[in-house]
Amino acid sequence: MKVNTAAKNDIPIVFVHNGPSQVIVAACVAQAIAAGCKRIFVISDRNGPWRLFPQVTLFPFDHAEDFGAKQFREIFCNYSNYSETYAAIIFEKFFALRALFSRHSLHRILYLDSDLLLFKSGAEMASIYECDFCGTDLAIDNHETVSPHFMFLTPTVCERICSDLMETYGSKEGHERLKQLWKQKKEVHPDWGVCEMDFLGFVRDSGDFTFVRVNQGNPRVDATIQELEGFVGSDGMKSILFENGMPYGKLEESGEKVFFYAIHLQGFVKHLVIHYAQLNKFSKKLLYGLFALERRGLLRWPKASCR
Repeated sequence: MKVNTAAKNDIPIVFVHNGPSQVIVAACVAQAIAAGCKRIFVISDRNGPWRLFPQVTLFPFDHAEDFGAKQFREIFCNYSNYSETYAAIIFEKFFALRALFSRHSLHRILYLDSDLLLFKSGAEMASIYECDFCGTDLAIDNHETVSPHFMFLTPTVCERICSDLMETYGSKEGHERLKQLWKQKKEVHPDWGVCEMDFLGFVRDSGDFTFVRVNQGNPRVDATIQELEGFVGSDGMKSILFENGMPYGKLEESGEKVFFYAIHLQGFVKHLVIHYAQLNKFSKKLLYGLFALERRGLLRWPKASCR
């Protein structure tokens, strides 16, 4: 099969983020651009400061309605600890990604959580991990991803995830599986519930697709800053060292220096995205100022809709 080299090297980066807080996304977008990403989509229900970058295209989340999200919402049952609205959206993002594939005729994308800083371009990551995630459009598509927050997707894989979501939430058997998983997670921790990444485990366990999380070795892809994982750190967070603009951590036991392709900042440390992004001092001060206004409710970004 002949491979289109230009298409292979054009790996669009996609962030999905709904809600009034858009400044953190702007810092993630700026970092992706600094890493060499040429084409970036933000799927959102709002505009944001990231619209100032010419490399960025807004894709209104509303497009998901015409690609299965509306039907999914009618059968969705919340087994998470999130609000029902938010819980539905974290699943509906796959229908928004499905719409993006169709509306922009994309063959492959790199999906990132909207609180993840990328330090290598999509094309570089695809080259490095070519053997790990095939992502072909063949009938037997052995697609693999390096992290649940860092996913190379193709239309075939996205279609499969969407169809499995509809089948699982639309059947009695599926709901029993979800209830059982919810019960198991509650026994481990009372605050845990079923999220979209648990659902990807269903897809993985089907044997058709293999989702691989690479969180060992040097380098590492998804360095969640709140998980020490044997690294030197303080207050439960990894200590990040920068050399020539690239982030590293140090293993506590061996002293080995480990390169991070990406840094993931979740929950209460999201604001540190601005600190760790490769931005000049003025840009960081500006984003921190906008972030403060957002948190006080003094800054509201305009709605974005395809309707």
